[in-house]
This record gives sequence, C-alpha cells and structure tokens, in this order.
Amino acid sequence: MSLHSLLLYIFSRILFFNLIFNLSDTFLFNPRANMNNSLNIMNYFVKQTHKPSSDSCPENPENNKTPLRLISTQTNENLNKNLKDLFTDSSVEEITESVYKRSVLEKNGPKNEVKRELNDVKSEFKLVKLEQNDDVKNELKLERKALKKEFDDEPSVGSLFNIYLKKGDSNDDITSPRFDPALFDITPYFPSTMCGKPNNSILFSLVSSVLQKSDDIFCTGKGSRKSVLTLLSNFYRILIYYNPPDVIPVTYLLLNRIYPEYENIEVGVGDSLIIKAMSEAYSKSEQNIKSTLNIITNQSIDNNNVVLKKYEDLGLVAAASSCTSQLLLKLPENTISGVFSHFRSIASATGKNSNSNKKEIIKKLLITAKKVESKYIIRSLQQRLRIGIGLNTIFQCIADAFYLTKPGMVKSVDSGSPVDPVKVGENVGKPLSKPIGDVRTEKDLRLRYTIEDMEFSVKTAITMLPNIEKVVGHLLDNDDSEQLVEHCKITPGIPVRPMLAKPVNDSAEILQAVGGEGITFTCEYKYDGERVQIHLLKDKSINYGTNNVIRLFSRNMENLMEKYPDVVEHFKKSIKPELEECIVDCEVVPIDDENKILSFQSLSTRKRKDVDPNVSSTTITNYKSYILGIYRVINVSVRVCLYPFDILYLNGESLVTEPLSKRREYLYDCLTPIPGTLVFAQNKNFDSIEQIDDFLQTAIQDACEGLMIKTLDDKATYEPQARSNKWLKYKKDYITGLSDSVDLVPIGAFFGKVSIIPSGHLYIGKRISVFGSYLLAVYDPIQELYQGVCKTGTGFTDQALKDLHDSLQKDITPNKPKMYDVSEKMEPDVWFLPKKVWECKAADLSISPVYTAANRLNASEKGIGLRFPRFLRVREDKKPEEATTSDQIFDMYMSQYNK
Repeated sequence: MSLHSLLLYIFSRILFFNLIFNLSDTFLFNPRANMNNSLNIMNYFVKQTHKPSSDSCPENPENNKTPLRLISTQTNENLNKNLKDLFTDSSVEEITESVYKRSVLEKNGPKNEVKRELNDVKSEFKLVKLEQNDDVKNELKLERKALKKEFDDEPSVGSLFNIYLKKGDSNDDITSPRFDPALFDITPYFPSTMCGKPNNSILFSLVSSVLQKSDDIFCTGKGSRKSVLTLLSNFYRILIYYNPPDVIPVTYLLLNRIYPEYENIEVGVGDSLIIKAMSEAYSKSEQNIKSTLNIITNQSIDNNNVVLKKYEDLGLVAAASSCTSQLLLKLPENTISGVFSHFRSIASATGKNSNSNKKEIIKKLLITAKKVESKYIIRSLQQRLRIGIGLNTIFQCIADAFYLTKPGMVKSVDSGSPVDPVKVGENVGKPLSKPIGDVRTEKDLRLRYTIEDMEFSVKTAITMLPNIEKVVGHLLDNDDSEQLVEHCKITPGIPVRPMLAKPVNDSAEILQAVGGEGITFTCEYKYDGERVQIHLLKDKSINYGTNNVIRLFSRNMENLMEKYPDVVEHFKKSIKPELEECIVDCEVVPIDDENKILSFQSLSTRKRKDVDPNVSSTTITNYKSYILGIYRVINVSVRVCLYPFDILYLNGESLVTEPLSKRREYLYDCLTPIPGTLVFAQNKNFDSIEQIDDFLQTAIQDACEGLMIKTLDDKATYEPQARSNKWLKYKKDYITGLSDSVDLVPIGAFFGKVSIIPSGHLYIGKRISVFGSYLLAVYDPIQELYQGVCKTGTGFTDQALKDLHDSLQKDITPNKPKMYDVSEKMEPDVWFLPKKVWECKAADLSISPVYTAANRLNASEKGIGLRFPRFLRVREDKKPEEATTSDQIFDMYMSQYNK
C-alpha cells in the first residue's frame, strides 16, 4: 500500500469517528432527545452533505467545512467519479444516505452487524480503487452486493411495503412484504356455489385463518407488530383482488362492530345465550360447557405425561368442541357476507321470541363452522376478538392495501366475468397468467411518500367521516389520496371526533404555545359538564312543520337523544330562521333554579333515558317521532344549560379549516342566546399572559374548572381527534402538584389483605370482600398496548369499592391479555379486559423500574409511574383507547423539570 493511500485511509477514518462523536454528544445524551434523535441526525447529515463547495461560494467561510461523505474532499472530484462507476446500482450519495438512514432509524438488532460490515467493505473499496487491484475489487463488489441485498430484504424506513419488486421478486407468502395476491391460492377459500355467480363472498375460513396467524404472531417479540401489519394488509389485498365487497364486513368484524359506532347497535348477545346455543349445536349439556370454561383440565399428550390446559374463553371451548362433532351430511360453508348478515339479524331480532331466534342463528353458525371458525365466531359475538389491533392499525392496513392493489384487477381473467376457481388454481405460481396484483413493479422514488400519503388520507377520512361503508366505498371506487379526502368531509348526522386540549401549568408553556408575546389569543371558561356535539340536519322525508332534525352525540360518538331530550328543546328555541344545517360543539352543564352552575356530580344522578314510558322505543325511528310530538320530555331531575363554544359546519360548508375567530362569528350569527337555556361560552381575548390569572380567578368564582386557552387567528383551525398546542387547558389545580388529572384503564386488581399480626391473631382487612387495590394503565397508540402506570387503593368510598367490584366481574379474564405491557413485579391477582376508564389524580411522576408507561420514549427504557395516585371518578364518556396516552405521560414527566 502506498504512503498516499495509507494517509488518505487514516484521514477518512478520523473524519468518520469525529462525526459519530459529535452527533452522540449533541443528540444521544439528552434524555428528552431520544424521541427526535433520528430526525435530528438525519437533518444534520443532509445539511452537511448538500452544502455547496468552497469553489462555488468562496466568500462563505462555512463552506470550508469538510462535507460528510464516504470520501474526503481532497480527492473528491476524481475518486467520486471512479466510485460512481464502481457502484453500478447507486451513486455514492444514494448509498451513503441509505446507510445512514438505516443506522439512525434502526436500533440494535441483526441489521447492525450488516451495517458495520457494509461500512468496512466500502472503506476497503476506496483503497482498492486507488491501487487499481481488479481481482480484489471484483471480490469486494460481490460481497457488497450480497450485503446490500441482505439490507434490502426488509424495508428500512417509511411503510413496510416501501420496496421495489423486480420480475420474480413477488411471492405468495401472506406474511411477506413482497406478497402479490395474484399468486395466492384462493381456491380453498371459494365456496363451491360461487363459480359463475357474481358478487358472492369468500369463505369465512380465510378470516379465521388470518386471525389465528395474527394471534400467534402478536407480542411474540420485537417486530411482531410489523408482522401483524404486513399480514393484515396482505389479507385486505386478497379481498380487494378477488372480491372487493368483502372489505366492508371484514372491517366491521375486526373492529367488533356491525354498524357505525354512532348508531349504538350491537349484537347484544350474553354468555348465557351463547352457552345454550353451544349446548344444542355440540350436543353437550350447559353444565359440561361451563365446567370446561376457566378451569384446569387434563389433556393427555403421550402415555406418560399430562399437560394442564386452561380454556380462557368460550371461543376456545367452541373450537375444542367443534373438532369432536361429526356430521353425516355436508353442510353449506360459512362465507364472510353470510356470517356478517347473521350478526345483523341477531342484532335486529326483537319481540317475544327474539332470544329463541337469536339462539337458532348462533346454532346454525356453529354447526356449519370449522374448528378455528367457531372460535372467532364466538369471540365476535362477545365483541372480544382479542387480536390486539385497533382502529389506527386497521385503517393503516386498508390504506396500504388499496394503494398496492387496485379494485377490479382480476376482472380481466375471463373478460370481466367472476373468478373461476378452477382457473385460479391453474394460474397459481404463474404471475403473467393473471393481472399482477401489485403496483410496485417499477422503481418509483416517490413510492414511500405516496404510500404514507394514502395512510394519512385514509386516517383523515375516517376521522372526518367515521362511517366505514362510506370511506371504504370511496376506496372501492378507486379514489386516490386526494380524492378520498375531498369526498369524505364532515356531514351533519355523522358525529366528528372532537378536538382535544393539552394541559399546561405555567405561563411559560402558554407563551410558547400561543406563539410569543404580542400574539392575540383567546381564553374561554372551562365548564365542568358533559361535552355534546349537536347536529342540525335537513330531513326531506318529513313534511310536518319544520323539516329539521336534531341529533346529539357524546365525545365518544354515543347517541344522547334519550338522555337529553330537553337539550333538543333548548337548541330548537335558539335556532335563527336562516339556519338550515350545522354542527355545534358545546358543553352541557347542570344548573339550579337560579341558573347557577352545579357540580358535575349532580349531572351523574340524571337518568340515562328521560322519555315517556308509555311510548315504546320501537316507535322512535331516526328520532323523526320527536318532531311529530311523540317524543316527550318528562321527569328531568336535573336542569341543564347549553354552552356552545365552536361550530364545525354551517349550511352546507365545512368550517374546520377556518380560524377560530371566524368560526366564532358564524356561531354567534346562527344562534340566539337564552338565559338558563343556551348561553355562549364566556370568553375574552388577550395579547399578554399576565392578564390570564385574573380571568382564571373569575372563572373559578363562577364555578368553572378553569380556562381553555386557544389560538385565535394564526394556526387556529379545528383538528378532529387531535391534541395540540392550539387548545390548552389551564385548571385551578394545575398550579401545584401534577399538571392534570389522568384518565387510566383498570387492567387488574389485588385482593384485600389477610395477615397474621404480631399477637398471633388473624387480621382480616375491611376490603376482604372486594378488591383492595387496582392496577391502572395508560394507552400507547403507537404500539397499541396498555402499559402499567400505577397501583391505587385510595379515593374510594366503601360503596364505590363494592360497585366497582360488582361491575368488573364480567370483565375478568384468567390470563394476562397480549396487549398488556406489565412487568412481572406488578402482576395482579385478577386481570381485567380493557373496558373502563377512570379519572385519577397524583402528586407527581417518577422514573420507575416496575412500571412500563412510556418506556419506549425514555433513554433508560424504564417506565414512568404515578406517585400517590387516587381515584376520582369513572369516565363513562370515554373508551379505553381514549385514555391518557404514554406520550402524554412522558410530556407530563418532562414538564416537571421545565417549570
């Protein structure tokens, strides 16, 4: 090796390690920086790489810095050209950027070894090229290609499907990112009667097999969530390719629903009815089925050994029972649309014989179901699918599927006629014999961004228009990302997920959030009531009197018409003549006879249904009966007043992109305030944070919780389901202690204490008949896990302990659910399914070795725990997925040190 070559090699190594040291010192040792390390390092790298050379801008001293590249600037011009020739597949810059992206975005894992080897190979490349050693050069070139292929076998950044498929790269493995539905053998999943019949349905056995694979994969280790995402995305691609109408029922089933959430229609089947149907379907006594549920039974595995098996739920009991059932005749097979139709029939069954009719439908499904099918049919009936995936995951999979595989691709197999199972079987493994079911056949540098754009558009669409049939319907019509957002807009009659606020506890946070001194912002009273979304919509089918219909929805899209019929009356009185349609965001607050605000607890004593008992609920259809005078308000035990504070829709126009100042003007123009009935939320505009405290004290004196601080003109749009700095909540108890109460999910409980005191007597605590304390969790929407954050036994009255103990009995599950991230040191005596949300308060937060909340955000990978937590109340208006998130807990923890 020549001296010149050796010096060049040493110099390049010094540059490389100096860069790593600087980046580590800048980004990696800040405990808060771990969230943004990747982005910061990448931005730093791009800035350095793309700086203009000193020749092009000699007057700028910054340009004299050495660019961050694989080679030094001393030999940049000639050597870079030679290396570009050597790296035939990519330029030096492309390879460098790819390596660095992977290195900063991937944590320690098997790829890190490949990364280091690849860097070593590239270093040797420089020396080889300088010495013009063709033999070594060719050998290293082959090694580099092998290593680069190992890197490219898995997508590194962006979507899981951010890979390019060359001819022969696709496969029929449903768990692979390289999957092509055209290669999938669909024949076993087509009913024998489907041949030649259009718009039929794929067999339910495909759904059950995919769910079983997902169940096996989920939480098996690092990368399991990515594997589930890939599996479900490819499953949707099969449906899109072979039978697109099945996408809608499958989506409902995966989300444990049969109708849109806001219609409040569920299957409504209890365990006792399911057990009766299972008893008749499998010719077993009900006692026999109950005896195999949640108990330990012996299962022989060979002549000498016995394994103890525990049936966790009725689904497993059904699966075990169905494999022992023998039928003389071949029965029709369950299809996706057939199962879904039966579920809807069960939900609509009413009258004297409704339970008997429901039982017969369930029995029919079980008799015709195969082993794994029966497991998931039962779990779907119980609305406990237990696959550990939520709304965000489902719609990410839908977005990926519709981007990669377009509806109608397969129609050209036989001149537009339905798929013939025989032809499908013959074509398996022959990608050219059918239209390719994948758009990744050509290298497109925009692939990553267009897939992510589709994911964003689908999630935006379902947020603005939470109706599966409408959103998926537009995707089935081949809408692209822009068209989908354009078609899926806010619609009166369909609730919008409300915008949320971030808690703050000092003026510095407020100042930073609103944009600094001199920026005008607004403060509103934060009323202690129930958030309600009021929809006024036209109904052309009604020709009696007014042609407007009013509907009420809670923050989690529950229909509140029967709970607040007086609110409907209040709103009607305030409507101005020119108002035809609107969506108003407001707070329903309890008041006394003098129109003074009462505590929220008084609102909880109000009945859930304040309707005339002489009027049958079956006569109230789409609430048109209210307009006809049938729907009457009686026995309203607690008066309420409406406090509107925002408007999202007005007379055919969505207002969510308008600034708050403009939306507030529209709100004032369309409604007339009436004392004690409808009053606009008290507000005041400021341009200095010093003015806030006086207004806060006024709000507290007026029986409010505190203030809502909102941007007024700049960055003041309405963002459904978002929690950002545009809206802040500043409450009276934020000045000391934890900056906010938290909404937690009870996931487990500990029994009351029984112990032997020093005198030798047996001490039995007063909570021996109820749960003594509870394990509570936050929700991590990124990983879709519930993470333990505290254990609490304070804040409960004796009656509350008894009520909570009784209400949680039906949620008990024998084993820890897979979506729970709880350390072994904190495992409770009893596990619960995630069904309820409790509001709690704590003194502060601390890093904890036993709790797992926000552990992915903490540099030490330890969790965060609440100190001295106490129970406040049950949040009936929230679902577990709407509980406090791990990101929020992390922000609260960090804010303790930023005061």
